[in-house]
Amino acid sequence: MESQLELKLEPQLQSQLQPQLQSRLPRLPYEIIIHIFSFMDTEQYPILYYTIPSFYKKPPTQNQLDDLLCWAAKNGNEKICHQAKKWGAINFDNMIFNAARSRHEHLCRLAKEWKENNLNLLLSNMTQYNSQTIYYFFRKWRMNFFNKMLYGASLGRDNYLCNLAVEWGANDFNAMLSGAAMSGSEELCCLAKKLGANDFDQMLCCATRGGHEDLCRLAKKWGATNFEGMLCSAARGGHEHLCYLAKDWGNGYYFHYIFDWMLRSAAYGGHKHLCYLAKEWGANNYNAMIYSAALNGHKEICYLAKEWGATNFNEMLSGAARGGYEELCYLAKEWGATDFNLMLRSATETNQEQLCRLAKKWGATDFNAMFRNALNNGHEHLYHLAKKWGAKIL
Repeated sequence: MESQLELKLEPQLQSQLQPQLQSRLPRLPYEIIIHIFSFMDTEQYPILYYTIPSFYKKPPTQNQLDDLLCWAAKNGNEKICHQAKKWGAINFDNMIFNAARSRHEHLCRLAKEWKENNLNLLLSNMTQYNSQTIYYFFRKWRMNFFNKMLYGASLGRDNYLCNLAVEWGANDFNAMLSGAAMSGSEELCCLAKKLGANDFDQMLCCATRGGHEDLCRLAKKWGATNFEGMLCSAARGGHEHLCYLAKDWGNGYYFHYIFDWMLRSAAYGGHKHLCYLAKEWGANNYNAMIYSAALNGHKEICYLAKEWGATNFNEMLSGAARGGYEELCYLAKEWGATDFNLMLRSATETNQEQLCRLAKKWGATDFNAMFRNALNNGHEHLYHLAKKWGAKIL
């Protein structure tokens, strides 16, 4: 792998950075170096970031290479796209999504070429299937690929790329409608409706999340009635005026039950003022509030939920573990959380190895559940870890 990761930088940049790589970086822990370089956003640093593992005798993971490909597509850098593919990146679905969202037509065409080559190679190995089955798989995979492009282009408000995706075979016009509503493009919303989109409730929620009141009113005009979803989307996005509008539109007999969900959404989004508003309107599920706040790392709102009466700190522990927030795990334990098996299961679901180890240190023993969760979610290293810790595989 090291021979494949040749560091090719501009001469001036190479003279500046190579001594640091050779002298300073190997003295620091690998994880710290990776963390530092993950925030760098110049053209050369991403290449540098993915060559650092060679100094530690660690090849970059498949996820790292695919992330590099997506970064390059998002930033319109064809040279790095080619380099990432040469090293082994294969996630062309996310590549075309990011290229379309950032309005880079040439990279959309490149992703299409690479994906179709990949599909042709894959299908040529499916000799155990008949031609009709092979055609079905090819059509389905190809359609899903261009639907990703269509959704990305609608988020990027690019009419030309939306039409190009449709020309190539995209047909998920509800996804197009959602992306257009989220990005605030009335023109693309109308085009999606003309092409056959009809999920106006989803349009309403996406327009709300983007803070576009005009598109919320358009969705309602077209028949949207999911004002409960609108309220939660507004709370999560921090749009107070849309919370009031949703309440005004949906204030029916059962509507008051949704304020607890509004509270959860506001807590997840970190919007303290909307937590107060939900409480004022009648929300009182503070255990759900503390879970949602911990899930997205909002310490201040965890304190607020405790002050208002939250008592289920195991739920807080589960949310913090699932979200990867170690500090909040310690805080939940300090406040009385004791269900470390729940913490272990939650951390496993979202691939939080460090928190799995912490849960074991604190007394978690349900490694069978850890193994099942790791297997179900595709975290290979975690199910090997569960086996090492004593999981019984039946």
